[in-house]
Amino acid sequence: MFQSFYNGLSGMQSSSKALDIVSDNVANMQTPGFKANDVFMASVNGGDKGLGSQVADIGHRFSNGEVAQTGNKTDVYLDGRALFVLKGEGEYNYTRAGMFTLNESNVLVDRMSGLEVVGIDDNGNLGPIKVGSNKEIPATPSTSISIRGEITQKDTEVELEKIGYIALDGSYQQLNVSLELDVATEIWSVSVTDSEGNEVGTGNLEFDLGGTLKVGKNEVETTLVDGQVIKVNFGEAGSLAGVTLRSENEESSIELDDIDGSAASPFSDISIGNDGSVTLYYGNGETRDIGTIGVAKVDNYSSFTVKEGHLLKTEKQPDILHIGRGIDANVISGAIELSNVDLAQEFGDMMVIQRSYQASSRVMSVSNQLIEQLYNSTGG
Repeated sequence: MFQSFYNGLSGMQSSSKALDIVSDNVANMQTPGFKANDVFMASVNGGDKGLGSQVADIGHRFSNGEVAQTGNKTDVYLDGRALFVLKGEGEYNYTRAGMFTLNESNVLVDRMSGLEVVGIDDNGNLGPIKVGSNKEIPATPSTSISIRGEITQKDTEVELEKIGYIALDGSYQQLNVSLELDVATEIWSVSVTDSEGNEVGTGNLEFDLGGTLKVGKNEVETTLVDGQVIKVNFGEAGSLAGVTLRSENEESSIELDDIDGSAASPFSDISIGNDGSVTLYYGNGETRDIGTIGVAKVDNYSSFTVKEGHLLKTEKQPDILHIGRGIDANVISGAIELSNVDLAQEFGDMMVIQRSYQASSRVMSVSNQLIEQLYNSTGG
């Protein structure tokens, strides 16, 4: 009789622990990458008679969760039997929740835990994925300026002002180019000055009877104060491209055709490809790859246990591979995997737990009544 009392108590305790697990599942419905838990009961064997029940094990459901679009380019959903790898304090952690971002040091990390995302290079070496020296593309100083247009002997002085160029120190500077005709020789003298009015280059332009530039008389080399050399090109010799002489025109007109060089350009965007490659985009249109996300190949999820929240751990480190190389998987940028908690299943489990708890409580109540009846029958 007393044993039935304790059996009912153990049933209530087991049901209470099971309800704790179910409530934790429900509370983490919105936790990305969270893996729901299941409670497994076992009887307490006392030989010929049962001694109640107990929680034998807590299992994890490793099925995939639903996919949610976030629009964040560093969020990634992993499609395939694999796990993302995170590293911190000398140990590896694993997750299906690809909520990644760049931290203050411009290293790709898991947004929730701050652990570094493990990348893998073409040689299979593991390491963090970081912007590093790719934070910006250095400036490229200008070396060449091209000018085009038409000039006429009826307009003997022509000027093109404020031609922007990239200086050696990466700053934006300006030059002025002026042309003047020597009527006697029909030679156009060229003078190039900087923004301070210093003459930094001189030369001559000569044209043939067809109005095109002669060989060797179509370019002026300038040497700036800081030693930077820029060639000012007025077009190819014998070509109508560039600057030409048109005697029938009343006015001369020249303009900038092209100039090389580029200012320093910081990265303005980041993306993650289907193969896990991480690419930076710069304001000048260039791109650079800074690494590839490595993933752990999963042969059996039973070797993994939940460390906390969305993080998993295992005693035996799995192989970390390139996506698509020895592992059939790919990633989807701008999406994450949500919890795999099935609310309908949790509600069903709660109803069963509730009935189990009520039944165990009823057993205790009946046992208590029988004990009370025994005491009353003996005059206790």
